[in-house]
Amino acid sequence: MHILILPSWYPKKENDVRGCFFRDQALALYQHGHKVGVVAPMLRSLRTLADVNYERAVGYENDAGVETYREEFFATVPKIPCVNYFLFKMSARKLVKRYVKENGRPDLIHAHAALLGGAAAAVLAEEFNVPLVLTEHSSGYARQLYSKWQIELAKKAVQRANAVIVVSPALASLLNKEICSCEWKWIPNVVVDRFNAVSHPSTVERPVRFLNLALMTENKGQGDLLQAFTSLALNGVDAELWLAGDGPMRSKLERTAEISGAKEKIRFLGLIEPGKVPDLLSQIDVMVISSHYETFGVVAAEALMAGVPVIATRCGGPECIVEKGDGLLVSPKNPHELQAAMLEILEKLPNYDTAAIADRAKARFSARTIASRLTEEYENVLKSFFS
Repeated sequence: MHILILPSWYPKKENDVRGCFFRDQALALYQHGHKVGVVAPMLRSLRTLADVNYERAVGYENDAGVETYREEFFATVPKIPCVNYFLFKMSARKLVKRYVKENGRPDLIHAHAALLGGAAAAVLAEEFNVPLVLTEHSSGYARQLYSKWQIELAKKAVQRANAVIVVSPALASLLNKEICSCEWKWIPNVVVDRFNAVSHPSTVERPVRFLNLALMTENKGQGDLLQAFTSLALNGVDAELWLAGDGPMRSKLERTAEISGAKEKIRFLGLIEPGKVPDLLSQIDVMVISSHYETFGVVAAEALMAGVPVIATRCGGPECIVEKGDGLLVSPKNPHELQAAMLEILEKLPNYDTAAIADRAKARFSARTIASRLTEEYENVLKSFFS
């Protein structure tokens, strides 16, 4: 089968974290035996004009078998999303035409996120007379980030799609209210094989290590996590908190840690390249997701694939990831519950079965599992489209 992927955002290169799960899925489909291509229009902020360290995306590459075409363009009018959609669509059309000329017409287009990839793909699927599969990932609907015009654009994309997929059941429920009521199918993101269970060092001679791996924004809830951990540390609990990532909240979080009274037990690791995450997971004992809202929560699935138990908030995505025996779920925006869960998991950590955690996660999130489920969906779409 020949699949062309049109994502709303995409990594610039192999070690870029932005949209890495789209790339992982493309590679999984290729390894499953499909011919796979990616066309990725990439919005660039005018603010980067003054950044001498800015690194442009690779325009074309054969990425481990996946023919990948990228084009960067400036988001010239950030406050007027319809203009940026027009630019995105123009870039997508140009890239698809080039792709088809060099690789042939795909059997179907798989778009990721209605805004903007899905909307552009809806137009292009009509032009090239191929079916469209759309997977929605965005948390913007729950966080009410989109204008009425954007919601209408998303609705058109969903209505044109021949199949619609979501990365969590909670997102399906939300989209049925916000976009339109239709048969959303839940297929999780891929967790690649590099996250297979790793050996974990004994905690006998060192503190237990909690890790939060996320963009540092208000939505990710690291402020709640710092409050919860500080309470533990000041009560004599032998533990450390590692915070990996970067973002607009980092300076504030560092100041909070500095005055917390537990700064010697809190580490800021900075950005971690995707390829280095498995090694990081081998050094920690518990993953903590403190987000206020997530459509999926790929780091939770990655941790479980590595055999690491997870504490996560019930914020939309983790509820479909963390099962019995995998860890604990707590309410979002509740440092007290988070603290209690951290204390409970500290006491019961030896009871968690690393191999069983990893086996359960592999059965649900491995590249082979997700590629197989997507293939079945593609076959149904093609059969219906051409019948």
